[in-house]
Amino acid sequence: MPKFQKKFSKNIYDYYDFHDSESEIEVELASPWQRIAAYIINVALYSICIFLAALLYVFHKGFQPESMHINDIALNICILILSIPFITAQWIMMSKTGQSIGKRLMKIKVINLDGCNPGFVSTVFIREILFETIVSIFPYLLIKIFNLDPGYTEKIFNYLIIFICLFMLFRTNTNRRTLQDYLAKTIVIKV
Repeated sequence: MPKFQKKFSKNIYDYYDFHDSESEIEVELASPWQRIAAYIINVALYSICIFLAALLYVFHKGFQPESMHINDIALNICILILSIPFITAQWIMMSKTGQSIGKRLMKIKVINLDGCNPGFVSTVFIREILFETIVSIFPYLLIKIFNLDPGYTEKIFNYLIIFICLFMLFRTNTNRRTLQDYLAKTIVIKV
């Protein structure tokens, strides 16, 4: 199994070497701006799916004020029809290559600390699903335990998580690893 070592350079301080007995590869950490742009691209693409689902619903079904519950169900079905293939494609890409569409366009990818492709468990299940589950459950627990206002607590907690992750992206001495990276034991590198 390859060993992970940090290599310091006079000009560029965010390179890594992965050593084993037969080969040596040097990788460069992704910049914070590349990671932020990749995230924005993924959110924009998902938003386009939601927008197209709303258009599909409006043009196919129309709006019927007398049956709002049916309208909500039909809209959710349209959203699922368009978002499930997008999310599935993103998960397959992340599992196989460590890249979502946004990461691929920004020429960055997720790898394990040992230099290998993390696969489904680390890139999709831990970095995305488990992390989002924790981020969703924690404010709910705060609301129930301390009897806090649900709207404000969720917003403050979500902004706090975003701020912490943004702050971590710019910290070179921690390898620009965010909370997701620590949870999944991954780093994001330039391709």
